[in-house]
Amino acid sequence: MVQKSKHIVIVGGGTSGAVLAARLSEDAHLAVTLLEAGPDQNSYDTMILEPQRAPEIWQHGTHSVVTPMLTQSTPIGALQGRLLGGTSAINGLATLRGLPQDYNHWAAAGLEGWGWEDVVDTFIAAERDADFPASPIHGNSGPLPVRRWRRDEISRAQLAFYDGMLETGNKRVDDINDPSQLPGVGVFPVTIDQDARRVSTSLAYLTPKVRRRENLVVRTGAEVANIAIEGARATGLRLTTGEEIDADEVVVCAGALWTPWLLMRSGIGPGTHLGEHGIRVHADLPVGETMSDHLGTGIPFVHEGERGGIAGPAQVLLVGASNGTDPDYHCFPIAMSSSPGPTLFMMAALLMRSSGRGSVKLGDEVDAEPVVTAPPLPEDGFARLQHAFARLAQWVRSGPANALGCHPAEPFDFTAANAVAQAYERLPISYYHMVGTCPMGTVLDANCRVHGIKGLRVADASVMPTIPSGNTYLGCVMVAERISRKIKGE
Repeated sequence: MVQKSKHIVIVGGGTSGAVLAARLSEDAHLAVTLLEAGPDQNSYDTMILEPQRAPEIWQHGTHSVVTPMLTQSTPIGALQGRLLGGTSAINGLATLRGLPQDYNHWAAAGLEGWGWEDVVDTFIAAERDADFPASPIHGNSGPLPVRRWRRDEISRAQLAFYDGMLETGNKRVDDINDPSQLPGVGVFPVTIDQDARRVSTSLAYLTPKVRRRENLVVRTGAEVANIAIEGARATGLRLTTGEEIDADEVVVCAGALWTPWLLMRSGIGPGTHLGEHGIRVHADLPVGETMSDHLGTGIPFVHEGERGGIAGPAQVLLVGASNGTDPDYHCFPIAMSSSPGPTLFMMAALLMRSSGRGSVKLGDEVDAEPVVTAPPLPEDGFARLQHAFARLAQWVRSGPANALGCHPAEPFDFTAANAVAQAYERLPISYYHMVGTCPMGTVLDANCRVHGIKGLRVADASVMPTIPSGNTYLGCVMVAERISRKIKGE
């Protein structure tokens, strides 16, 4: 007897969705349809593939969607990719894992199978690390090519930051994915090929060979309006064109802002909020109520002369610890694209802790973009970031910074008692690491299945119950890899 194929529809072909589609279609008994609202990866141009041009995408909104994120002062534009490969096609390429205690906290909260010892092998298997191929904490045969920027690729301001931070007493870190070496200053690992060109998750996982599989259909320009639910079961979905697609299982990978938006439009979310919009409630769950993000502030800097280098916007990183031992902030220059005249760059100080009290809600009109409110900083957030400002005050006076002529674009005193508060009021910034809007525990079980609705899962940054202490890009890959195994195991 021939076994009938199970049809799985994945909503969103971004960082997680591309991985999930590739892994699930390895099983010939699964029929996989991947739906992406944006264009295919043949839309990738030099702006995407050349890492140093990423800020041009951010500034002009090419291949991306920017959602206003409300704060107590200045709104922040929350950036996400909208094309095959998603945000992995437009981000700064930083390929960090976070810290073991981040994932052990998930396990301690009752999420079996998500502790560090459970997930570290997934991180290792996903990468092909050119710098540490023989290391026990790195992989040498995974889909994602990883290496660190070289000195001859790094921009002049980033080199001054690296050398100046070492001069002022910060420890050199050879591998910032090795928790035993932190805190200290090192170079970002990034997903680039041998020609220093971006490798998104779609390029790494949805290779031409994979896309020729008979059981995989990739559809771009396919925007989902809502998930069809009958008798507490997801039965498929409806596109904005009116087309209906049946499915045995739906997996939503639309990102931390748009996944909760789609679930709420489909009747899964806070009952009172959905009722206010006239939406029938299929599952009363706290969707969108516990968003976390890495927030902080940026100080515009300038130096004379050209930017230099071919590296992307994230190159050199100070992983700081406000108590001296436990990493809790990132501080680094964000390299902007080259332009005539003095070189502008942003000195970012971002807290790796979050209050988790941000939110995503439906707008006044159901079809409107989600209303996103940034999480307020933790009560001790300014005090933690003051430690970063003290390091920056030392760096500004260092030999490398002075030799290049780096200085704030407007006078700024990093040592002032209210320096962090003043900077955060003037220019709050996001690392674009929004997570936790459909978390395991309250909205999902440990297999990322939606409570109370059969045949429906989430597999993206939304599922993270608390935010890891690092860039979330690789965490999204890890989630998709693990959920694919769970689905195939069932």
